[in-house]
Amino acid sequence: MKKLLGICGFIGAFFLSACKENKVSLEGLDNAYLPLQVGNYWKMDKTASRTVTETKVFDQKNYYAITTSYDTSYVRNENDKIVEYYKGKTSVRFDLTANVNATWQYRDYKVTLTSKTETITIGGQKIKNCYRFYFDIPALADEEYAIWLAPGIGFIQYECLGMCAGGKDKLKEMKIDGKVYVL
Repeated sequence: MKKLLGICGFIGAFFLSACKENKVSLEGLDNAYLPLQVGNYWKMDKTASRTVTETKVFDQKNYYAITTSYDTSYVRNENDKIVEYYKGKTSVRFDLTANVNATWQYRDYKVTLTSKTETITIGGQKIKNCYRFYFDIPALADEEYAIWLAPGIGFIQYECLGMCAGGKDKLKEMKIDGKVYVL
């Protein structure tokens, strides 16, 4: 009888431990808000994934190609400013050194860093100190969107605030420095 109770206890403990929430360990990630390395990618719930596919040189500077199904942008990190090369010109897409509510011009967009302290829950974990960037073309209606970058992760959340409004689109899988994380 003791053996039967022991076996039942072991099986019960096994099933209870299987029901625990599995958290993906994000240990070992550095604090870069946009880890740029060929092979890195970010897959979201709803929108196209972003993949760092190659490097190219423009004006004697190395840029990383971030490719989606609809676009390729060439970016580099220059003193914690993510600079994009586009049609022969450069502009800052993400300024990680900016103060909250600072604005700058990126392509036709006015970009505002609206927060440096967002907490996003993803993969059973709360990711703190996410930066939220708001993009707007003042002359056009219904084209606004926001992108959140997380330390060590990069693209963690996206929200279209214009005609394509449909809620927040969260990261579901990423590959950073050769390691795949399914969240």
